Amino acid sequence: MADKASIHVFTIEKTITVSHFPEQKTLVGDWESLCTGQFREALQRAAAEARLLGTKSWIADLTRDPGVPAQEDLRWVETFDVGNALSKGVTACINIHRASVLARMGARRWTKSASEQGMLTYDCASLEEALELAAQVASGKAA
Repeated sequence: MADKASIHVFTIEKTITVSHFPEQKTLVGDWESLCTGQFREALQRAAAEARLLGTKSWIADLTRDPGVPAQEDLRWVETFDVGNALSKGVTACINIHRASVLARMGARRWTKSASEQGMLTYDCASLEEALELAAQVASGKAA
């Protein structure tokens, strides 16, 4: 994911690397594993960084087949994390999937909850497509 247009924000070993794309006003989380004890920490830290950086979207890169979060973590996303992200100014969640059926199924649950709570949600196949969507969100042109 390293790109000259991105700035490294933080890494939690064996869990996630988060980068900021200032032009698109987005954070990208390159997930290595969604099934770790640091799952919630990663999302809370990303939301705090999003607020500081003024980002409008969160891109979850799931292309490394990171598995799915524990059921209790999925419930936490639905009951706390989506509202927390919205309160920090993040209005869209964009998931990048390739061939992973498991990652797509896991993301379907949290994007349904996020949509019901007023967050824009998208699924796409590449970082380039996700960054285009993020730029539309940042400019207010996304639907």
